[in-house]
Amino acid sequence: MLLPLVLALLAPLQGDAVPDPLAPAKAGRIRCVDPDRNARTCGTIVRYTLRGDGSFDALVTGVVNRDPLIVLEYSTFGQVREGAVCSRVRPADFNAGKLTSNGTALSPALEANTRSKLLEALQPLAGHERCYRDAGAGELTVNVTIDGLLRADMSQTAIWVLPEDGYAPGR
Repeated sequence: MLLPLVLALLAPLQGDAVPDPLAPAKAGRIRCVDPDRNARTCGTIVRYTLRGDGSFDALVTGVVNRDPLIVLEYSTFGQVREGAVCSRVRPADFNAGKLTSNGTALSPALEANTRSKLLEALQPLAGHERCYRDAGAGELTVNVTIDGLLRADMSQTAIWVLPEDGYAPGR
């Protein structure tokens, strides 16, 4: 007698599957964080390579300095968990990344200075798990958690674009 009631109450919970946050990447799209649609630029572009077990590799290209425009390209990896895209903040990923300005390598002095400032700014997050969870459709609000705690000060906007849409790092 109680069993049908319990099953009826559980039915909606069983049907509420968590959407795949990387479904657009499976469809060939790239993530554009902090987009400027008019200029077709992004503060950061992420290209995901998905694995069958819910993990991924990511090639991240992002602006680290605006004037002069300096871009860092680095590789990282992570996994999808409970509808969020998660990875550990690893200074080694950033340190191994390639710094360029207008597609050209930086001078040794500028590279050393830029890398030092970048790693110093990154230090408070080093070793912590960072997760992104999209909210909305179209231009998304991206909620960021660090070690499971929501960081409203780190929220971002993002869109999914096709590679042929011509978006590039900038701002």
